[in-house]
Amino acid sequence: MRSTSCFAFSMAALLGCGEDLEIPRPRTDDNPVLLWIGDTPDFPICPEGRLDYWDGWADVRTDPQYQNECGTCACSPAECVLPDSVKAHEAPLCADEGVKVNLAGAADPPGHCVKASPLVPGDAFASVTIKPPTMAPACKPSEHTPPPLTGSFARACPWTGEYRTGFDGLVCIAPEHDGSCRPGFSARFEFQEKSRDARTCTPCECGAPVGGSCVADVLLFSDTTCLDMLISINGIGTEEKICYGAPADSPLAGVRVVFARDEPGTCTPMATVSMVDATIESGETRTFCCSSAEIIYGNVDN
Repeated sequence: MRSTSCFAFSMAALLGCGEDLEIPRPRTDDNPVLLWIGDTPDFPICPEGRLDYWDGWADVRTDPQYQNECGTCACSPAECVLPDSVKAHEAPLCADEGVKVNLAGAADPPGHCVKASPLVPGDAFASVTIKPPTMAPACKPSEHTPPPLTGSFARACPWTGEYRTGFDGLVCIAPEHDGSCRPGFSARFEFQEKSRDARTCTPCECGAPVGGSCVADVLLFSDTTCLDMLISINGIGTEEKICYGAPADSPLAGVRVVFARDEPGTCTPMATVSMVDATIESGETRTFCCSSAEIIYGNVDN
């Protein structure tokens, strides 16, 4: 036994649901498509996963509620940065060129023990130059993306030869040579080809950092596990490098670096908001003549 179930999204289709229902079917030379139309660019997947679809839009613009603004400009703090090296000197009072001892990773996290690289033997370590902490020279401005678009959006999927359940769309054909839509396909839609959203946001910029205070403590050790401390150099500001004497015949093997004060500087945005720049780009206009009611139906054998 064969039964037919009908579902329609318009009153006309509802009234016509029955044994005598005539559903318009496109001819093979009508260039038929299944046309989805929505008010957001959330395009559905075409039946059978077809990828040879056409996307379009109409009356598309930046959603007016955003007043052409991408967002409020803000600036990150100008972070304090711990010293990443010291210089070990064979001569007292840092009188020679010295050897750079890399402290890479000493700030991650601050205060953990870092093995000196290279290790400095006791007979080559009489004084040390401490590199001061620094403050970042600039703040990072906030970045923004264009706000949502509003308008009408369309995806034309290839007609597969039958009406499909699970696809919320109209069956449409191309207009006649005179531009008219033939009976059964009288709902007319026009969309421009969706090329690309070329909108960008004007960049935010930040002024120079002000305020803040960066002070570090540097602890030097004769062993790589940072248990035997040689020197604790406290309250090192950002002003200049400082020379310290080292205990006689003691190697430099480990270092800890911590913040005594970590107060980042602040920056003021140069502009209050980031604005939408440029526009969307559209292609040629395409006309669709569609069935007057979206009909989804299926036949079930019992």
